[in-house]
Amino acid sequence: MSSNELLVKAEAGDATAVDRLLAGDVSPDQPGPGGETPLMRAAARGHTEIVQRLLAKGARVDAATDVGNTALMFAAARGRIEMLRLLMASGARPDHRNKYGLGPADWAKWSEREPEVIALLGVEPRS
Repeated sequence: MSSNELLVKAEAGDATAVDRLLAGDVSPDQPGPGGETPLMRAAARGHTEIVQRLLAKGARVDAATDVGNTALMFAAARGRIEMLRLLMASGARPDHRNKYGLGPADWAKWSEREPEVIALLGVEPRS
């Protein structure tokens, strides 16, 4: 079982495969290309059940990619309101910024739900 398999299964929302992999020796935080984690991929796709399972197995909610992007940013870019709530309730920081100075509120600009996302985050985008 490889960590890349966990990335793929988390992104696909395959709960059975994710459970099987997490029961083995695969870390829930094992990064893939660019430092993306299974949590980031599942959050971006809105797979709440997968995100909950990863967090329960110890995935770090604020793990960051090589450039500092987090699961909260990926969820914000896609306007995933319920995912944002779950991640923030689990300790995700809406004020985190990547190495380019962009935070989740800046990523919300790619979402059709930008005003809702920014209101939920409680942080203004960079001007």
